[in-house]
Amino acid sequence: MMMDYKLIALDMDDTLLNSEKIISQRNKAAIVKALQQGIKVVLCSGRTHNAVVKYADDLGIKGADQYMITNGGAIIENLAGEIVFQRTMTNEFYREFVQFIKDNDLHYNVVDNRGYTYTSSRDLIDKYTVMQAYENDNGLYLKEPDDLPSDFEIVKAIINGSEAKLDAISEMVHQRFDRDYFVVRTGVGFLEIFPKDVNKGEAVKNLAKKLDIKLDQVMAMGDRDNDIPMLKIVGKGVAMGNAMPGVKEVSDYVTSDCNHSGVGEAIEKFALK
Repeated sequence: MMMDYKLIALDMDDTLLNSEKIISQRNKAAIVKALQQGIKVVLCSGRTHNAVVKYADDLGIKGADQYMITNGGAIIENLAGEIVFQRTMTNEFYREFVQFIKDNDLHYNVVDNRGYTYTSSRDLIDKYTVMQAYENDNGLYLKEPDDLPSDFEIVKAIINGSEAKLDAISEMVHQRFDRDYFVVRTGVGFLEIFPKDVNKGEAVKNLAKKLDIKLDQVMAMGDRDNDIPMLKIVGKGVAMGNAMPGVKEVSDYVTSDCNHSGVGEAIEKFALK
């Protein structure tokens, strides 16, 4: 018997989007059909508002009764621009994080709840920080913590660097921040720190509860470690063909890779009537 899915949560980079950051026609057609069937399709990304909303718009995901999850689960908002859930990190943490960066000669950026990107590097601005700011489409602000209000809070902190650099420092970052925060690699060049109970799984759980949808009526798709919390709790966790081995292990199904419309394939197979 086919499960009647009511919500589909989709990671974006290397899941819904192909390597060129484009949504394939097959993916788009499957999502449009799902929406027509009354299924909520929720883009669920580590990206900020501006870097997600244009894709939602392109897919026809609009209005106060459709939702998206941004900043790795720190913000849930509807497509009328209202935030229905947010979790931030204190100014105290922000200062502690920047000091840690300076002590270890690393590169970073932080993002506030408006999707503004901040860093305080004066020598070289890391290319991944520039990419993040470009994607956020809200400017890049060069500010020291003391230049910002004492109540300034952030939704996520990001350490940037090459894969080799992040591999080398990952254990040190986990040792420093794991006790009080959620630390996860979200993509090439990005090691991100979120509030302890913020992840895509918690966000999907919160949204499903708000919409009175049971978790076994939810399908989720992803490719990286930050997708694992949502893939584990839903009725149908789908890993992309290009997913990390650990992601495939916790999933119920492995679909085609992001360059072969794996999202569209899985939606057709499991959700469309």
